[in-house]
Amino acid sequence: MFTTERLVALASIGLAAGLTAIAAPASAADVTYERLLNAPNEPENWLMVHRDYNNSRHSPLAQINATNAKDLKPKFIFSIGGRATGGTLRGKEESTPLVDDGFMYVSDTWTRVMKFDVRSGDAAVPLWRYDPKIKQSRTNRGIAMYGNKILVSTNDMRMIALNRDSGEVIWEVDAKAPTDPVTGTPSPKTQGFTGAPVVVKTRGGKELVLQGESTGGQLGTRSWIGAWDVNDGKLAWRTFTIPAPGEPGSETWKDNHNAWRVGGGGVWQSASYDPASNLLYYGTGDAFPSFDPQFRPGDNLFTASTIALDADTGKIVWYFQETPNEHWDFDTPSPKMLYEVNINGETRKVVANFSRNGYYYTLDRNNGQFLRADQYQEKITWTKGIDPKTGKPIDYNPETPVQVYAGVGVMREKPGQESCPWWNGAPTFFPPTLDAKRMIAYVAGAEGCISSTTVKTPMDEKKDYVGLPPCCTEQGRVTAHGALWAMDLRTGKVVNKVTFQPPTESGMLSTDGGLLFTGHMTGKFAAYDESTLQELWSFNLGTPITAPPMTYSVNGKQYIAVVAGGAVGVRGAGLYQPSAFVAVFGL
Repeated sequence: MFTTERLVALASIGLAAGLTAIAAPASAADVTYERLLNAPNEPENWLMVHRDYNNSRHSPLAQINATNAKDLKPKFIFSIGGRATGGTLRGKEESTPLVDDGFMYVSDTWTRVMKFDVRSGDAAVPLWRYDPKIKQSRTNRGIAMYGNKILVSTNDMRMIALNRDSGEVIWEVDAKAPTDPVTGTPSPKTQGFTGAPVVVKTRGGKELVLQGESTGGQLGTRSWIGAWDVNDGKLAWRTFTIPAPGEPGSETWKDNHNAWRVGGGGVWQSASYDPASNLLYYGTGDAFPSFDPQFRPGDNLFTASTIALDADTGKIVWYFQETPNEHWDFDTPSPKMLYEVNINGETRKVVANFSRNGYYYTLDRNNGQFLRADQYQEKITWTKGIDPKTGKPIDYNPETPVQVYAGVGVMREKPGQESCPWWNGAPTFFPPTLDAKRMIAYVAGAEGCISSTTVKTPMDEKKDYVGLPPCCTEQGRVTAHGALWAMDLRTGKVVNKVTFQPPTESGMLSTDGGLLFTGHMTGKFAAYDESTLQELWSFNLGTPITAPPMTYSVNGKQYIAVVAGGAVGVRGAGLYQPSAFVAVFGL
C-alpha cells in the first residue's frame, strides 16, 4: 500500500554529485531526548522544526555574517515534489528541513519525505523517498526525529514512524479522534494535521510524539491535541480544545443549539516545552464560524488562547484567552516562545507570542499570569486597548454574550466596517525568531486593514454544521504591506521596523552572525542586518517562498536552506509552476 523508493542507482549521478559524499555510512547517531534538550549545543545540526524546545529558530552559527552576507551564493538546489507530482489541492510549501550530521530530512506539501546526503557541500544525494499516498492535502509544516525514527503526521490523519536509515515504515496508526455516536462530533471527514509534530520525554518518563488537529476554524469540527508513544504509536492521551457540556469552560458556550459541537479551536503549530514544569504550550485557533459570533455567544473557551498542558496526562493546567468571542479570525497559532526576562525588577520565566490581533502577549509560563501586552501592529481598531491588569480588551463586557468591543465587530445586523489589523496578515503559521542574547524577537508578516467583513448568509441555528464549511461571509478590500518588526523583549517596544511589498508568509531565522533571513512571495530570499534591518543580500528563486529558512554546517562550513514552491495569493502567483525544491546557500 505504501511505497519507499530506494534511490540507490546513483551511478548516473555519482560523478556529478560527488561520490565522496556517500563514502561513509548513510546514518548518524540516534536523536536522543538529551540531544533534543541540548539542541543549542549542537550548532551544526537542526534537530526539530523550530530548532529547540523554546521555539527560538535562532542558531549560534556565525560564519555567515553581516560582513560577508553579500558573498552568499546558491550552492545546490534539489527537487522534492510539488503539486505537479500529486496531491488533491493547491499546495503551499511550508516545511522546515531537519539536518543531523550532514543528512537532511525534508517533507513536501503532500507529506512525501526524503532523505539526502548533503555532506559534500555542493550537492544533495538522495538516499530514500517515502510516499504515504495521502487521500487529502492542505499543507505540511515539517517532521520530527527521535531515536532512529522520523515521525510523520499526514493531512488524512495518520501518524507514521519511519526508519531513519531506510525510510521503511516502523509503525503507523489512524490518529483520528473517534466520533461520538450521540453528539456526532468530532467530524470523521474533516480532521487533519498540518503542523509539525514534536517529541518529548516527560517527567514521568513517557516518550511521546505530540500533534494538534488543525481544521477546526475552517470546517465544522472540534479540535484537539494528541500524544502517542513514540515507540509503538499507542495513544497516550487526547485533549479537546473545545469543552463538552459539563466540562470546565463549557459554560462559556452560551447558545442553545450546541455550537460547541463545531466549536473550532484548531491547533496548527508545534508545541514549545518546559522540562522544568513538564508543561507543553500551544496556541489555539478561532471559534467556528470565524465571522459569525452571534452563532456562538459567550467567550468560547478555549479558542484564541494559549493553553498549557501537563505532558504526562494532557490535562489543561492553565489557559489565557486573548480575544473572547472573537470576530475577525484572530486565532493565535504563532509559536509560543520561552525565555527569561526582567519585568518590574523581577526575573520571570515567560511564554510569549505575536498574536494576529496586533499585540505581543507575555505570560508567566508556570501559572499563566498575564504580565504584559505590547502593540506591534501600527493601527488597531477592533479594541480600544488591553487592560494592563487582566490582559483582556478594555471594552470586554463579561455580562454581554456577544462582544461588541470598539464597535467594529462582524455582526449580522450591521454593514461591514474597516477593521485593523488584517486577519490574514498579522503572523499566523509563519514563525518568528528569538535572539535571547540580544533579547530581541523578530517577526515578518503584513500590516494593514480590511475595509469590511459582512455576514452574507448567517448560519442557521437549526442546521447541523458538523463537517461543513460555514456560509457565508463577504470580505472587503485589503490595504496592507509587508513588514519586518524587531521587538525589545525587556521593554515591549518595537525598536525597528521595515516595510516592503507584498506581504510575506515565510517565517524567520536569526543567527549569531548578526543576520536575519526570510523569504518573500515574489520568490526573493533575503538576508537582513539584525540591528538596522537593512537588506544585505537577496536571491530570487523564481517561485513563491512560504516556508521558514534554517541553517546548518558541515565540515566547518555554514549553509542556509529554505523550501520553496507553491501558489499563493499575489498577482501572478497562479502562473508559477507549483513545484517544490530546497535551495541551499553558502559562501
